[in-house]
Amino acid sequence: MGISTLNPAAVAGGKILKKVTLTSGTSYTVPAGVTDINVTLVGGGGGGGGTTSRSVGGASSAGGAGGTTTFTGATSATGGDGGANCNWNDGVNAGYGQRSGVSQLANTGLGGIGGWNIQGAGGSTQNGGTNFGSNGGNGQIISSTLTVTAGSSIGYSIGSGGSAGSAGAYGASGGAGGSGKIEIEYWV
Repeated sequence: MGISTLNPAAVAGGKILKKVTLTSGTSYTVPAGVTDINVTLVGGGGGGGGTTSRSVGGASSAGGAGGTTTFTGATSATGGDGGANCNWNDGVNAGYGQRSGVSQLANTGLGGIGGWNIQGAGGSTQNGGTNFGSNGGNGQIISSTLTVTAGSSIGYSIGSGGSAGSAGAYGASGGAGGSGKIEIEYWV
């Protein structure tokens, strides 16, 4: 289970604010002496859409949706939508270039960046231009305050990042979305 903890200085009354970030695993054990926690859930980001500059060899695909992050007793954070793909069906073109989308870092909940194409004019009836796969949507961010029992085990699930949209002929793939996370705060 991926856990990081930040322990700032004690405040008036002798209690210390503790912060824990969950990035993997499926179960959290409530620390001794804790009866209330604040949880912030981040859903997985959607994948960016792919592109194609012409129809030869197949079309591009949309990015996949990000996964939902859950924590028992808290409101779930849904994942972001996958980005739409963009296909041209324009016959032969005189020149082209592409840039693959950008994948997001794990545990950010950010949507992947869509692919990009540019093409030159393809003859007397073909016009040049650019097309873009849409960016994936960011995962939802939801905060809840829960009453808990010290020592109890609470189940959770981290939303996965959405898959990258694939490239079609002479196209560019999108980027994958970043997975979600859970942040927990409590006083001891």
